[in-house]
Amino acid sequence: MRHGRWTIRFACMFLLAQATACGGGSSPTHVAVGLQGTFAGSSTAATANTVQLDGTPSGDLVTVSVMINGPTTNTDLYSFAFDLVLGDPTVAELESGSAVFGSALTLSGSQAPQVLAAQIGDRVTVGVSKVGAGAGNGIGADTETVVTLQFRMLTAGSTTLTIEGSPPHDPAALDSTGAEVASVIFDAGPATLSAF
Repeated sequence: MRHGRWTIRFACMFLLAQATACGGGSSPTHVAVGLQGTFAGSSTAATANTVQLDGTPSGDLVTVSVMINGPTTNTDLYSFAFDLVLGDPTVAELESGSAVFGSALTLSGSQAPQVLAAQIGDRVTVGVSKVGAGAGNGIGADTETVVTLQFRMLTAGSTTLTIEGSPPHDPAALDSTGAEVASVIFDAGPATLSAF
């Protein structure tokens, strides 16, 4: 079935998001005042076809951008599915409703954007996709944003932030048929969120 695997993943993420909204996730624990967040990317070199994290702090919020480096080998990128894993979820948490569809997936025809993100424990499950008929797209020579999310710093300290898959799956880029795009590599090196 066309997009069958992706439809199943999105259905699972929708249920996860609903559970979180109904109290299934962690409740906000933000009590510190005047925290200043910082972000440090992984030490992995930026190369074509690689998905990596970048970040911009503003007070106790850090906007984390999931970026893909071009040019990509595949020209039919349609969706992305991955988890962002916090080494210490008592230091930072996802700001609910902050996920924003990026520039990496170019919409055409009647296609619409869809982005879902929900946190349970130390894992933020993320899905970004075009919705509707038509092909995916490639990335040119530039670096493009897959999705941005905000993390709120909860206390002074540091936590790693790593791209992983939702067990038992690896993180994946998918084409318009729902097949995994093997040429897209997800950076396994940890970024770091800190607050002081």
